[in-house]
Amino acid sequence: MRWFIALWMLCISAISWSAENQSAMSGSMVLRVDDREATLKEVLNETETKGGWFATLTAESVDLRIPAAEAKAFMEGLRAKGDLVSRGYSSQDHSPELADLASRLRAREAVLARYMEVLTTARSKAVVSVEREISRVITEIEQIKGRIRVLEDKIAYARVWVGFEFKERRAPNRDGSSSFAWLNSMNVSDLLESFEEGYRSSRSLAEVPTPDGFAAYANPSRFQALSSDNVVFRVRSERNKPEANLAFWKQALHTRMSEAGYHVLAEENLTANGTDGYLLELGAANGEQDQTYLITLFVHGSRLILVEASGEADTFRQRRDTVITAIKGIRM
Repeated sequence: MRWFIALWMLCISAISWSAENQSAMSGSMVLRVDDREATLKEVLNETETKGGWFATLTAESVDLRIPAAEAKAFMEGLRAKGDLVSRGYSSQDHSPELADLASRLRAREAVLARYMEVLTTARSKAVVSVEREISRVITEIEQIKGRIRVLEDKIAYARVWVGFEFKERRAPNRDGSSSFAWLNSMNVSDLLESFEEGYRSSRSLAEVPTPDGFAAYANPSRFQALSSDNVVFRVRSERNKPEANLAFWKQALHTRMSEAGYHVLAEENLTANGTDGYLLELGAANGEQDQTYLITLFVHGSRLILVEASGEADTFRQRRDTVITAIKGIRM
């Protein structure tokens, strides 16, 4: 026990802080942006550049820690990334608590020093009692120091919470100006309503694996599936008329969905059992809810195979990998 106390005494160091700034700053702001994911990436990159980090992260918001000296300038810079909905600052002065902690720390360290003096002259029967008191005081000192470190961290790093909204809350158009009728039928509203009304999609001409966690409709000539958290999955086919290749329909689909008011979140080429396809992931407003709408297109001779999946943005993100795995498993 004595060697531990001696070692601890050698390592003991005073806690200090700047007397110039003993206030913890926090700020919050909400921005309307065109692309939440892209804006979030920009914000995280700038946070890292400033020497900060994120504490919590969702699709709609991020809770950041920024060096206090950089916080206000950082928040001013965020205003250029979208339309400012709201902004707020707050500051909490911790100087009274720090002064009290410093006083308590000095008092406990003085008590510890006296106990250490007693220990050197204590009789063997009293040593155990003195060492027990020394352990108790050391614990109290560490608790005080821990609280001081927490306050120092709050003072050194401001908390900045940033929330994101889509700039445009209107739902995308349900029809379109394309000369191809099937393109004008591509919209998330009709897809969701077809599930609510129990509508069965047209013959898919494809062997489709049921995504994990989804329940498929029983009719083998058509494919529709639904998850317990209301992510929908549908495979249907349309005539490849005029007959064109994947590159042509890829551009036509991208143009139509953008013009209809959808936000392009991601696009990529993928392959399903040797058949090349094109995946387009879109974002849309659905009332106060943000909706993800994923479309995958395959050209199969005289037919187009269309895979559609949709759900509330956060919910869909949990199911996305499962949905894409099912798409890659389709046989045409």
